[in-house]
Amino acid sequence: MKEELILQKYARALFEVADEQNSLDEVNKGLQRIDTSFKELPQLADFLTSPQVDWKDKAALTNTLTQGLSPFIVNFTALIMQKERQFILPGLAGEFQKLLALRARRKEVVVTTVIPLPEPERLLLEAKLREIFAEEFVLENKLNPDLIAGFRVKIGHTVIDGSVKRKLEELRHLLAKG
Repeated sequence: MKEELILQKYARALFEVADEQNSLDEVNKGLQRIDTSFKELPQLADFLTSPQVDWKDKAALTNTLTQGLSPFIVNFTALIMQKERQFILPGLAGEFQKLLALRARRKEVVVTTVIPLPEPERLLLEAKLREIFAEEFVLENKLNPDLIAGFRVKIGHTVIDGSVKRKLEELRHLLAKG
């Protein structure tokens, strides 16, 4: 159980860094290659976790495993080895896949307001969106003083515009029509 929690912690850290750097695909492909090595040669996991194997030999093996892969993976693997967490390597690709799947089901919501959205209103909006759409959301608050007041919510291609600016534009069009 403890090993699984450590695996999840490290996989999430790698995922977050790769996501920030827009390298999720590159990292995922590299992890899949490492995973294939562990599946084709099950004794690799035993080699890496054996207390009888010299540390330099383990490091050489991980260098070979990560050769030609993303610098994220190379550096991450070096960190894993430094922290003596090499036992997570065989399960890392699977855990990364779980995080990718969760991200794919989660929608990104952009709420544009004139001032930063206060936390109580933010939580209320998130709860209402979950209730309506029955999905997880990542809510981002952007500021736009041109809205005058109100807000604009963008979920994928759907836009809910409750801004005073839009209402004034609608009124202008109605008055122009006469």
